[in-house]
Amino acid sequence: IEVKAGDVTLDDTLDILDVITLNKAILGKENLTDMQMNSADVNKDGIPDAEDSLNVMKYIVGLTGSLS
Repeated sequence: IEVKAGDVTLDDTLDILDVITLNKAILGKENLTDMQMNSADVNKDGIPDAEDSLNVMKYIVGLTGSLS
């Protein structure tokens, strides 16, 4: 199964729920599966973090054209 970068909820849609889920995981309030972790790490630095969350948000609101 191939997942889109940033699709943390794995619902084939990039939206605010992905950012919320990622932020909860960053704060330790939610555990992500390996597949979700891979999708959440949009900058591929090895760990989903606030920079990834910001990149997903920028993509959703149209401030950037890609998540790479």
